[in-house]
Amino acid sequence: MLDIKQTLKEYGLDDSEAGLYLAALKLGEAGMSELAREAQLKRTSAYVIFQALQKKGLMGSFKMKSGLKFVATSPDILVSKTEKELQDLKSILPQLKSLTQKPDQKPQITYYEGKEGYYLASEDSLSQPNSTVRHIGSISEIHNVIGEKWDLDYYIPARLKKRIHFKALYFKSQMPQSFLQANHAELLREVKYLPENHLFNTSKLIYGNKVAIFSSKKELVTVIIESPDIAQSEVQLFDTLWDSFSDAKTA
Repeated sequence: MLDIKQTLKEYGLDDSEAGLYLAALKLGEAGMSELAREAQLKRTSAYVIFQALQKKGLMGSFKMKSGLKFVATSPDILVSKTEKELQDLKSILPQLKSLTQKPDQKPQITYYEGKEGYYLASEDSLSQPNSTVRHIGSISEIHNVIGEKWDLDYYIPARLKKRIHFKALYFKSQMPQSFLQANHAELLREVKYLPENHLFNTSKLIYGNKVAIFSSKKELVTVIIESPDIAQSEVQLFDTLWDSFSDAKTA
């Protein structure tokens, strides 16, 4: 189960703002003193935080005979605001990309520490519908970082929705039973197995004009290289390996 407060913080609220918003949702119409007690804040601090939430459209106030009351905006606003921001961002995406597309541009290399890079690269690989994503290496190390559940419940359904095909070169000894029993054709997935005597814990994701290199969980590093030339050569290298296992059993 997702941590509600942590999710609100990822949405953009700080710890105090998330606490006051949750308190307001729980209490409904309430005075500031009551809200502050529920959120475990000083009354003066709570009012300043309320003003910040009001600017974000997440809280409001109104007068009653008993005094000023404060109330949280419906949680639906969180989703609608996020969807609008996403649509706005998508609308300017072509312009943003055009700023980076120069004929003589050198490869762009982005380095991430921590699990964020694993999520970002995986999400990025879903950006082109009706394409093919290639993955070679240790799927178990990827699952050790982002979890098999995220792969099954989010990544695969999102990929299928966009009709993105998936070709993988994995080590059979690392495959969970659910993977071995899956209908790969229904999942738009083809799998071949690498020789077990060459087992390694890193992996590489090839998609569009990008190559994402994932370290093991121990190092927890992701490097994304954006280069049409490098991506194309990695595709050719992958396909050469793929064809070399043409007589091997395909999952």
